[in-house]
Amino acid sequence: MTQRTLAVLVVLNAMLLAAIALTLSSPEPAQAQIGGGSYLMIAGTNEAMPQQQVIYILNTGTGQLGAILLEDATGRIRPVGFREIGADLNAAGRGGR
Repeated sequence: MTQRTLAVLVVLNAMLLAAIALTLSSPEPAQAQIGGGSYLMIAGTNEAMPQQQVIYILNTGTGQLGAILLEDATGRIRPVGFREIGADLNAAGRGGR
């Protein structure tokens, strides 16, 4: 066996060992926020200003709805505000009183 063949076999074994180590190691699960929560996100366009994209984020646990504007031309992200829709839904269930 030549020295070159031995070097190729050593490199190949090192690569196989690295591949096995990467396969067997599992990454930690990602966490977006502390405390958890359930969110629903909906993206759309602003009909009045088509150069703006809108993202609505609903916290299904608290009933808060937030809106964020994304401006295509400048790349700016601007929060618009939020609303407690849980209260709106409760009022609708009582007949709007």
